[in-house]
Amino acid sequence: MSATVLIVQSDAALGERIGQLVLAGTPDASVGSVTSPQEGVAGLDHYSDLDLCICELYFADGDGLAFLSAVRARFRHARVIIVTGYNLQNFADYIQGLSLFPMPLDESVFASTCQDALATLEGHEFPPFRLGKKQPPDRWGDCYAAYDTGVKRDIFITICHSWASPEEAARFRDSAAMMARAGHPNVQAVYQAGVYQGRDFFCREKWDMSNLSEMATAGQLIDSRLAAQIIHIVGSVVIFWDANNFPHTSVGATDVTLSPQGVIKVANCVDPTQTATPPGLSDLSALAHAVEALLPSSDQVPESVRNLLDRLRAGPVPLAQVVSEAQAIDTELAPERAIAVTQEHKIAEQAIKVERRKQKFSQFVMLGLFVVVVAVVGGVLYMRLDPPSHEFNETIPIPAGPYIYQSAPATMDHTFYIDKYEVTFGQYLKFLRAVAHAGNDTAWRNPAQPANKATDHEPKDWDAIFHCIKYQQPYNKIMLTLDDPVFNVDWYDAEAYAKWAGKRLPDEHEWEMAARGKDGFLYPWGNTFEPKANTSVLPPGADRSNVPLRGYQTVDQMPEDKSPYGVYGMAGNVSEWTDNLVPSSTVKSGKAAVIRGAHFRTTSEEHAVLTYRNLMFGPETQTFWLGFRCVSDTPPAAK
Repeated sequence: MSATVLIVQSDAALGERIGQLVLAGTPDASVGSVTSPQEGVAGLDHYSDLDLCICELYFADGDGLAFLSAVRARFRHARVIIVTGYNLQNFADYIQGLSLFPMPLDESVFASTCQDALATLEGHEFPPFRLGKKQPPDRWGDCYAAYDTGVKRDIFITICHSWASPEEAARFRDSAAMMARAGHPNVQAVYQAGVYQGRDFFCREKWDMSNLSEMATAGQLIDSRLAAQIIHIVGSVVIFWDANNFPHTSVGATDVTLSPQGVIKVANCVDPTQTATPPGLSDLSALAHAVEALLPSSDQVPESVRNLLDRLRAGPVPLAQVVSEAQAIDTELAPERAIAVTQEHKIAEQAIKVERRKQKFSQFVMLGLFVVVVAVVGGVLYMRLDPPSHEFNETIPIPAGPYIYQSAPATMDHTFYIDKYEVTFGQYLKFLRAVAHAGNDTAWRNPAQPANKATDHEPKDWDAIFHCIKYQQPYNKIMLTLDDPVFNVDWYDAEAYAKWAGKRLPDEHEWEMAARGKDGFLYPWGNTFEPKANTSVLPPGADRSNVPLRGYQTVDQMPEDKSPYGVYGMAGNVSEWTDNLVPSSTVKSGKAAVIRGAHFRTTSEEHAVLTYRNLMFGPETQTFWLGFRCVSDTPPAAK
């Protein structure tokens, strides 16, 4: 079947010349030409497929952008080339990734570009890759769906243009190498690069979801919570790139993709030709406009989301603050979790009902007075007593020997003993009372603890948390108990508790070995994701809009989230501090405390793997999804 080409140019003579250049390189092409965008939109109905569209964007009488949107909506795989006599600087967000030819036209390069756009390598072998259907071109070259016969997976392959100069080919190779190093769980991964029959190429993760621009063209809408999640993910990615000195283009509407299940991926925008962005501030105005175009009317959008978008549109913003704010909005807008009623609650409620019925028929005033006295005394005692809790002091021995750290073999040179469960509120409460009794934390504080750090080591919002636990009231819509993992504690709090308990925080190697076992599983139960841990990662095929996020679980209530050594909760519930501090240019204190493990609000499968290292937060961070567990170098009986 011959290639199909549509030309839209107000200058009929120019349109005719463009058609001649196309046919010179591809004689069997079917070429149509019109002089206005209105005719172009009407002409799309005559095509069952469109391989190449060559158009102007600026028309004195017509909307070139509307035509471009119609092409993208109808023929997502069509290549678009802009031939223009105007300065399209104001159209930068719309033409990102497209080939642009200003007038006067460089006919030689233009003809080569058209020939390359219409040529196809479908069915060819790029060992070990087998090329399939041609995809929409990306910013680096021609893209094909492919199959990797070596590791048996579907991928995309981007191939450098056949007409690329040696300098452009070198830039292609440099970009591929840098993109491969700039991997992030929410960025489309670049696997490897190579050259075959003189054509440079690189292969990347197969991810064929609509981007924000395509969604807007199709009239799709998103809710406010998803808008906050997009800002949070994109901000996190940019922080990672800036912190690691990966120069990149700005993230716009065509760079952010969204699956029907709500998984957000960012195109790999790393580009060695760009100027590295100083960490801290970034301009996300293009992203704000893209997100706003997908939201319903303003009166249906919460004020917190509107305010955040207003700030992003105004220019450069402090990224860490934006990411934190977006995450807080995500939590605020999450569906309310149904509060489970325990059997004890049911029994208690029934007993109260029976007692009230008895009281209605009671004729004995003294008995009534006695009940009142007992109730008062019981209330006073209840005010003094802590809610019930369990002891979770068991440790698990992790023997010295070989294991897998990240992706490489390693050897643990010592046996250590790790807490079977995450530290609970009940355990941490004992530490708080020990500090209060001592009058200071001198015996347990970390020497690096800042001078302005509160020495009582109370978790953030502790009075409200403990009140809700004691009187069984929801805290941020979630019921808590003393057997839930402690949260809102910073790294210095965790360090002090560990020393008070006669232990220490685990380092990254110890944590990962205890979680993954000797075989280096990606999850406690194996290498395939399953919804066994207390996270909010969606099961396959689920729709996030209908799935409420999870809440905290008591530390022993997820028996399937158990490592090969028998350690609970390392893939969910709360993420955990480790002992490691690493230099960071994005964290205010200059050091990030390494956080390991997913938590109950983790929504990305990539963040749920046990190898994920969170380096985005300083040791002073106190947040609702972060707790810890301890390790010891000696068994409990030897203490």
